[in-house]
This record gives sequence, structure tokens and C-alpha cells, in this order.
Amino acid sequence: MMRLSNLGFRGRLLLAMLGLVLLSSISIAGLVMVYLFEDEQNRAREQLNVAQAISGEVMERRTDLLLNGLSIVADDFGFKSAVATGDAATIRSMLDNHVKRAGADLAVLTTFEGSVIASSDASYSSDAKTPFPDLLESALEQGAASDILMWQNQGYQMLVVPVRGPGLRAWLFAGFSLGQDLADAIASLAGTDVLFQHFSNATSSKLLASTLPGVWADANLLTKLGTLGNINRLHESADYFIRAVELGGTDPTGTIRVLLLSSRDAAWQNYYERILEVLMLVAVVVTIAVVLVLATARALGRPVLDLAQYAKTIGDGNTFDPSGIRVAGELGTLRDALVGMRDKILNREHRIQYNATHDDSTGLPNRGAMNARLESALEEGRPGWLIGFSILDFADINDTLGLDFGDLVLTATGLRLRGSIDPASPLGRTSGNEFLAILPASDEANVRAEAERLRDVVESSQTIGDTPIAIKCSVAVLKIPEEAGDIDQVRRRLNLTLAQARRTSGRIAFYQSGKDETRLRELQLIRDLKIGLDQGQLHMNYQPKVNLQTAEAVQVEALVRWIHPTLGFISPEEFILLAERSGQITQLTRYILHRIGQDSRLWLGDYPELGIAINLSAIDLVYPRLLDDIRSAFADWPGRMDQLTFEVTESAIMEDPEKARATLDRLRDLGAGLSVDDFGTGYSSLAQLRMLPVQELKIDKSFVLKLDSEPKDQLIVRSTIEMAHGLGLTVVAEGIENQDSWSLLQAWGCDKAQGYFMARPLPAEKLGEWVEEFKLKRDELQTAPA
Repeated sequence: MMRLSNLGFRGRLLLAMLGLVLLSSISIAGLVMVYLFEDEQNRAREQLNVAQAISGEVMERRTDLLLNGLSIVADDFGFKSAVATGDAATIRSMLDNHVKRAGADLAVLTTFEGSVIASSDASYSSDAKTPFPDLLESALEQGAASDILMWQNQGYQMLVVPVRGPGLRAWLFAGFSLGQDLADAIASLAGTDVLFQHFSNATSSKLLASTLPGVWADANLLTKLGTLGNINRLHESADYFIRAVELGGTDPTGTIRVLLLSSRDAAWQNYYERILEVLMLVAVVVTIAVVLVLATARALGRPVLDLAQYAKTIGDGNTFDPSGIRVAGELGTLRDALVGMRDKILNREHRIQYNATHDDSTGLPNRGAMNARLESALEEGRPGWLIGFSILDFADINDTLGLDFGDLVLTATGLRLRGSIDPASPLGRTSGNEFLAILPASDEANVRAEAERLRDVVESSQTIGDTPIAIKCSVAVLKIPEEAGDIDQVRRRLNLTLAQARRTSGRIAFYQSGKDETRLRELQLIRDLKIGLDQGQLHMNYQPKVNLQTAEAVQVEALVRWIHPTLGFISPEEFILLAERSGQITQLTRYILHRIGQDSRLWLGDYPELGIAINLSAIDLVYPRLLDDIRSAFADWPGRMDQLTFEVTESAIMEDPEKARATLDRLRDLGAGLSVDDFGTGYSSLAQLRMLPVQELKIDKSFVLKLDSEPKDQLIVRSTIEMAHGLGLTVVAEGIENQDSWSLLQAWGCDKAQGYFMARPLPAEKLGEWVEEFKLKRDELQTAPA
């Protein structure tokens, strides 16, 4: 079967136009069919409305006639005389004679209170209560009453009138069957079929009379009639429109209603004839449309196909002269539009290609273009040198002089470099403030000279607008392909070399092998540190501090250690610095606090006065939840808070003095001690030191390691001890490694000592053993008697 995609233009045009005609014709035919169907329903509804009004009028007139006739019977002297006798046989005989004259099918005579006196139905005994109490109640209120109700599986129009005479008060009930005669009378007047139905619920109903002889054998119609719900609404079956009209409302077993049925046969016949006419009209219209479409497709097909072929050549990127396509009018306009589109596409493609490979600000090739040239050079193994340039403090230029001025600086720098480098050597802007040049192979001395020349060109003073400016730049030099074999290595090693160049005085650096391996190690340690904290790979060692005068252990400093699963021992200086740079230092501090809280339980039972010194970083001092972490770690700790001393460096305090001071005050309020660590290597002034809530100075070990042999160190340490004591501070000397240094510090009145001379850092479980061993040395280390 041929697919639509295989049809030509004329075939598609034919299908489109025929489809439009068919769609229009079918839509019109559908609307006509809907209109005819709705017209059928409206006519049936109107007919049934008239039938409903007629049935209501018939029932009302019949009620009036029956009441008049029954009232005549009740006023008859002979009837009242018979009732007055009280003889049941006489009364029953009179009921039969008089009530039959009125046309009633059922008669009951009751007392005024409702007890049966006599009945035409012999099965109903005397003195029983009337079977129609609701009707009797209405008669008591209104003087007479009428209702439609069921009695012994038969529908009746039941009427009640009073029987009055001297000494006589009774009620006469008469029932008139809702039978075939009444149904025929209503049907002849209304022009519809009529059925009487007793309806109790959606599953229980009974037909009482019908003008449709075949209704009893039509199971589908009986089912439809038995499930009609709402009255006064138009219902439908396969052959009839139906309306149900309720006749009575007091029967407790359900309601009696008249069903009015209008046959659909005539309506359907008319409906089908009109539909046939519509279909014949649609066939004629489609035939005419086919002829017109074929003629139109033949006239338009060839020029359109020529224009389509021309459009295809444009899409393929080929050039083609459309002058041979002879068209006029709208198709001529289309041809001219295609020519204009071709020219605009070519211009836009050139512009897009240029923008995709060039920087907007400088007009130089961008990172993508430079990467493509680098990949080509690396794949072909062409030797050369990469020189990267990074404008220093470029963010400050943008912040101070504005982004537009920064763009002008980039443009001027690009122009200077482009004018100073061989035109055959690629130059591009690879990021915000960085440029990259690819130079041909040469010896290192020439490349260094070229790098210095280009640096000087970039840094020479210039005036942009009316603003003189002199910028600084760092220069990184990388040899390819020896020092970088792919784009990833080039980018990583250039960045490392640029960072190195910023730290050199000449701001020029050549790549040094191994630097990127160091960076990869740092990245691995940053990633593995989180794993180590989660898995508990880090542990604590504790280095004792000794009272210099009594030679007693008074405190330990908590020192964290990390044995990496693959790299082995990692220096604390290395991974703590990486934790600060990666934002993990607060997690590390929290981990250390909890480990100290657990480890210290091993010795606090035997040495309850042994304090603990804990180091805090600059980030810890400004971390708002530091005190919460401390309280959590030592919530059920057996020691006292005044046994904790937090050591902070001078540089940590000076990074943010106000926040650091606030944190130190809160730690002091907590009861903990405070110590300035590595004193003498930071930037704090004595005035600043005097304002801090610290109680202790810890002299940096760089002044203590050679204390026994360096007079200058002796002068610094001795004056620091005196100065600290003058400020009311205790002093700790860190880095004592021999007896002579111990003795000097002891003689100068230093308070505490820490170093390998007393003990190296120990695991928590070995601390008690060391304390007992150190007691044996106490006598020889104590201050000699004066």
C-alpha cells in the first residue's frame, strides 16, 4: 500500500483538497443529521406535552363526573333508608344496585369513624377498619376526596363522599378501575398510545392496562418501561418516545402513572429519506471537487515542483540559479523569497560559525577554537610551546572601574598580544581573564625570552578612554607534547603553572613535572577525608604537658592522626589545611571533640585532674554552632569544663578579631580555659593580646627547639615569659627536647613544658602507663631547693 510520503506534490494537493471537501461535506452532513435528530425529539416532545395535558384534563373531568354521580347515589332517599336499617344484607344489596348505576367497580360503606358497615367485596368483613385511611383523612378535612391507588393488584380511581341523614353519618367509598376503556379514551384524544403502570421502584413495576396489544410480548420494551425513573422527562426506546405522568401520590406501595408513547417509525422514515438526500448531495460535490482539483494540480504542479527542488538545493547548501523557473504572481513571490532566504542563510551560517569560534569582546578565537587547534597539534605530534597569560586582580578592575572598562582592558590586551606574536601562531582568549598562545618549537632560552617580552608588552602602561592603567599578568609556559598529551592535561597543568607564576617575583613559571600529581593527591585526600570521618579512620594521640616546677603531668594536648588505607600516614598539617580549604574543618572539629570525649574516659578515673588542650582553627572561631558541638560532645562527660583548654593561634584570631573575640568570650563563659598557640609567629599586637580573654601563652617551638644553644632564642623566650607573667598569663613552652632547655625554662619561671624530652604523642590507652613511669623522674626534674 502506497504511503503518503511517497506521493508527489500533485498527489498530495489532490488528497488535501479532496480531504477538505470531504471534511466539509461530512461536517455539514453531520450537522444536518444532528439537526434532524433534534427536530425529531422536539416534535415528539411537543406531541407528548399535548398528550400529557389531554390526559390530565380527561382525569380531572372524569373525577368531577364521578363525584357528581356518587353524590347523587349518597343523597338517594332509598339508599339512605337502607343504610339507616343497619341490616348488612340490605345495605350490600343497595350498594350493588346503586353503585353499579354509577359505574363503580368497588364500593365500601363505613361509619363516620371509618369502620366498615358493608362492602361490595365479600372478602372484606364488617366492623373492620377502612382499607383507605389516608383517603378518609382527606375526606374528613375537605368533605370529599379522590385519589388513584392500588387495591388487590388492580389500579382504581377511588372517591369518597359523605352519606348524611337524620341520625345518619357515614362514608361511601367507590372505586373505578383504571382499565382498558379509560386507556382507549385517552389514546383516542391524545393521538398516542397509553399505558397505566403501577411503579414501586426501578426493579418492580406492573402494567395495569395498555393500548398496545403487543406490549406484553415485547421484553425489551417492558424492561425499558419498568426502569423509567424521573417523571415528566422524555425517555427513549428503540421504537418509542415515552413520557411518564404520575396520577396518584398516597398509595404506600408505590405510584400509579400513565405512560404516553409516541411511535418513532414515521419519524425514522422521514429521517432516513433526508439523510439519503444529503449523502447524494455530498457525492455530487465530491465528484465536482475531484475534477477541479485535478485541473488545479495540473496547472500548479510543475512550477511548485521546480521551486521545491530549488528549496532542496538550498537546504543541501548548494548554489543554484533560479532564473530558469518561470513563474508569476504568488509563485514568483515565493521564488524571490527563496532566493532571499538562501542569501540570508549563507550570511547567518558564516556569522554563527564565526561567533561559535571567536570571543565576543576581543574578537580572538575562543576556548573551543583553541582546543580544536591544540587537539590537532597533539594528534599530529607537532612540537611547540603553550604560553598562558592571566591578568592579575582583574576582578578588582571590574569592581572598581566597571564591567565595560574591564571588557576594554581585555580588548586592549588581546590587541597588544596579537600585534606582538607572529600572525602564524594561534592566539585566543580561553576564559575570563586568560589568554593562550601556541608558539612553534624552539629552545627553552628563546621561549623564556619571548615570555618575558610578551609579559612586558601586556604590563606596559596604557590609557583606555581617559583612564591610565598598568596591569599585571602571570605567565605559564608548557611544552607540548612532552609535558601534556591531551586537552585535560593541558588545562590542568597550565592552571597549576599559572598559580605557581603568581607566587614568583617575575610572574613567569615553566611547568615542573610532579606538580599536578600533588594536586591530584590533594583532591584524593579531600574526597577521602569525608569517607575517613564517616568510617572512623582518624584517631587521637595525646602529648602530655608537665608543670616545670613540680614535674607533674597536668595536661595533655589532643592531636589528630590519620592512617590512610592506601597512602599510609598523612601529616596533620596537610589534611587539616585541605579540610579548611574544602569546607570540612567544622566536621573534623566535631569528630575530634567526640573522640576526645570518648578517649578521656580511659584516664579520668585514675587521673581526674588531668586537663585536655584542644586546637581550634580560624574557621571554628566563626562557626556559629561551635558551642553546640562542644556541649554535645561533653554532655555526659565525667570531667569538668574547666579541665578543657582551647588553643587558638594568633593568625586565627586576627582573621576576624570581632567574631573571634565573641566566640572566645562564650567559651570562657562555658568555663573552659583559653590559650594563644604558636605565640611569636602571628600578627597580634600586645594591645590586641591584652584585650583577649585568654589565660595562657604557648611559645612556638621554633624558639624552643635550639634554646640551649641560641642566645637570641633565649632572649626572646625569657622576655616573653616575663611579659606574659606581667599580663597575668601562664606560659607553656613547646618543643623541649633536652635537659638543658628544661633547666633554662625552669629557672626563668616558665609554667608548663611540652616536648619529646618528656613524651611523644601517645594513644589514650598508654597515657596512664606513661604517667606512672614519669613519676620516677620527678625528683631529678623538680626545682632544686633554694
